[in-house]
Amino acid sequence: MEKTPCLVKIDSAFEEEGKNYPGTFESSEDRIRVTWTQPEEEKGQGDSKFILSYRVLEKVLKLTRRGGAETEMEFRSGEKTEGIMRTSHGDFDLQMETRELRFFHEEDDFEEETDGEIYLVKKASLIYDLCFPNQDPMSNQMFFEIRIAKKEKNV
Repeated sequence: MEKTPCLVKIDSAFEEEGKNYPGTFESSEDRIRVTWTQPEEEKGQGDSKFILSYRVLEKVLKLTRRGGAETEMEFRSGEKTEGIMRTSHGDFDLQMETRELRFFHEEDDFEEETDGEIYLVKKASLIYDLCFPNQDPMSNQMFFEIRIAKKEKNV
């Protein structure tokens, strides 16, 4: 898979609105992968590396985070799946109930010009309930926009 630079924007209850993170986009017939790095929530804690990997034929999305806290979550539309969160306070088992998973459908793609650059914009959405043991489920929605540079605008 060829790695292409991109910008990653995430909208969710846990993200700073409107922030773009530099990353890498890779795509093949069976897998789409986006990686990016962003600062930890607590200042001075370093950075976290994220990997968003989608297995096309299986329609499975895996979200991995490496940094101060480490998380591995897998999502399948309409299914309950398991994951894990590792922190300095111990490991926590997670369950995710995926209500909607829409990942980079070509009919949602569009081009956008920003600062003289033309980008192909790809969108994905994930709506799920996060279930910690002995707690009520927490609903979350994540919307991803991946901007892949195509070419400079002709002057």
